[in-house]
Amino acid sequence: MPQFDLLVIGSGPGGYIAAIRGAQLGLNTALVEKDPALGGTCLHRGCIPAKTWLETAHRFEQMQVADDYGIDGVDGTSLKANLATIVKRKGRIVTKNAKGIEFLMKKNKVTVLKGFGKLLGGGRVDVAGEVHEAKRIILATGSAPKPIPGLETDGVRVLNSDHILDITELPAHLVILGAGAIGVEFASVFSRLGSKVTLVEFMDTILPLEDAAIGEELAKIFKKAYKIDVRTKTKITRIERRADGVACFLEGEAPGEVVGSHLLVAVGRSPLIEGVGLEATKAQVDRGCVVIDTFMQTAEPGLYAIGDIVRTPWLAHVASDEGILAAEHAAQNLGKDVHPHPIRYDRFPACTYCDPEVGTIGLSEKAAKEKGYDVQVGSFPFAPMAKANIVGEPHGFIKIVADRKYGEILGIHILGPKATELVASSVALLGGEFTVDELINTMYPHPTLNEVFPEAARAVYGRALNM
Repeated sequence: MPQFDLLVIGSGPGGYIAAIRGAQLGLNTALVEKDPALGGTCLHRGCIPAKTWLETAHRFEQMQVADDYGIDGVDGTSLKANLATIVKRKGRIVTKNAKGIEFLMKKNKVTVLKGFGKLLGGGRVDVAGEVHEAKRIILATGSAPKPIPGLETDGVRVLNSDHILDITELPAHLVILGAGAIGVEFASVFSRLGSKVTLVEFMDTILPLEDAAIGEELAKIFKKAYKIDVRTKTKITRIERRADGVACFLEGEAPGEVVGSHLLVAVGRSPLIEGVGLEATKAQVDRGCVVIDTFMQTAEPGLYAIGDIVRTPWLAHVASDEGILAAEHAAQNLGKDVHPHPIRYDRFPACTYCDPEVGTIGLSEKAAKEKGYDVQVGSFPFAPMAKANIVGEPHGFIKIVADRKYGEILGIHILGPKATELVASSVALLGGEFTVDELINTMYPHPTLNEVFPEAARAVYGRALNM
C-alpha cells in the first residue's frame, strides 16, 4: 500500500499550494485530482476564465471610444464581440496555467494521483480503486454553483457560472439573479459586449457584503453608463422556459415579468463534500461546512480542511494561505522545523472585477459601529485625480473607515479604476500599525491612482486638498 507523509485531495489554489509547501518542507507529498487537468474550480471554471471575459469586455469598451484618444480608423459602431474566439482564448490561458501547475508538481517532486479521492478513515484514502496511506491529509475539494429549486440550470437558456464561460452566442437580454461578485462581474461583461442586462438582487444593495456606499454607487454607474436594469429588494419567484427565452416573474420592490433570452443563476456556491468519506472520520460538519480549528485541523486526527469547504472567506488567496498553514502545521507535527501562524481573517483583501472594480479590506462603516467603535469616515472621488482622467476612468471613490479616538484605520473600500490592484497596498495599513495621520503624511507619486489614499485620509478630518 503506497504511503505518503502528506496527501492533498483537490488541486485548486488551496490544494496545489499546500502540496508545494509540504514538499518544500521535506514531506513525501501526493496531490489527488479527479479532473483531467490540475487547477481546480478557480482555474477552470472560476476566477481565471471569468477574468479573461472581463479583459475582453474592457478592451471592447475602450475601442468604442478610440477616436477620443486620437486613434482613427476604429469605428466603434461596427465592432462586434466574437464569443467563440473569446472562449478559445480563455481555453488557451487556462491550459497554459494548468500546464504550469503540472510543471510545479514535477519540480517539487509531488506525486500526482488522478481520480476521485475518498477518505476511508485511519489515514487511508481510496483513489480510483487504489488505497493510499498518509500520515497527514488535507481536504481541499472546493465548491460548485448552488442549485436553486425551481430554477434548475440546463446550460441552454438557464445558466450557472460554469455554463456562461463557454457561451458562444451573445445573449440578447441576460437576466442575472444574484448581485454578488459573480453576478456583477457578468453584468459588467455582457452589458459592455452588447447585451441588454437585468440584474436582480434580494438584498437592499448590489454587492450586499460590501460597505453600503460601494453597492449604492456601483448601481448608479451600472444604470447610467451601461443601461443595466438594476432591481434590488426583489426576487424571482418562478420562471417559464420558452423556445426563445426565459420568462422571469419578480416580486418585491421592482416586481413584474421580465423575459430574457437567457437567465444566469448566480446566487452563490455550495461546498463539495458529498461522497468524500467524511462519515468514515471524526470530522464534524456544520451547515454544509467542515469544522476546523485555527490551524485548519478537523476533529479527525491528522485530517485538515481548507478553502471553500470550511466557513472562512471563499477566496482563492485565502485558500492558498490556508493550504500553507495546514501544510506547515502538518510538517511541524511530523518533526520539521517550521512555525505556522494562524490566519488573520480580519485582514483579508476582497476583490470584485466588474467595471469599475471593487477592492476592500477590513470593516465596513456599519460593521465598525456594530463592534462599538466611535467611527469617522472619509471619502474621496477619483474624478479630480489626473491619472484617473488620463486612463479615462474618472469614476468611483475610496472610503476610509477609522476609529475617532486613536485614528486607527479599520477599513478601506475602493470603487474605481484598478481598485483590485490598489487594495493590495491597503493590507499594510490595517491592524493598528498605521493611523489616519500617518497616511496623510505618506508621500505618493504623481500622477498615480494611489494619490487618492492621502486625500481620503485628509477627508476623514474634512480637509481634502483636491476638492
